[in-house]
Amino acid sequence: MPSLTQIRMKKHELMMRQMVIEILQGKLNVAQAAAKFEVTRQTVERWMEIVEEEAQADQPPPLGPSVSAGRSKQKPSEQPDSNDSKEVQTLKDQLHAVRKQLEVADFKALYYATLLRVAEEELGIDIEKKFVTATADRKPSASC
Repeated sequence: MPSLTQIRMKKHELMMRQMVIEILQGKLNVAQAAAKFEVTRQTVERWMEIVEEEAQADQPPPLGPSVSAGRSKQKPSEQPDSNDSKEVQTLKDQLHAVRKQLEVADFKALYYATLLRVAEEELGIDIEKKFVTATADRKPSASC
């Protein structure tokens, strides 16, 4: 049986995760969250960092800005074509758009991971599907 201290800590953690969800949803800013949950701004920021670190640990590392590594060096005497500069600008625009999409995807992944974790802890059930391998004593269903 968990001790009273463990129960209080679990409740505090759930409250802090709920606070982070509300901030990520845009319902509260840091100052409003601190007032609503009766904690300091530093506590709010620390919990935001904790949740972000957990989300980053669950994701592959982001792509680095080493796009220019594959380019060949141009001689200083050569002038770039206007077509080349348009192409370069187009590629830069595409890169910027892809980075924005990645940022949105990272934010969504952080949001959903936090939402799942809070829901699992509040409901006390596993929400994410666990894959089970077939064993010798279990026969596959007829639909397989």
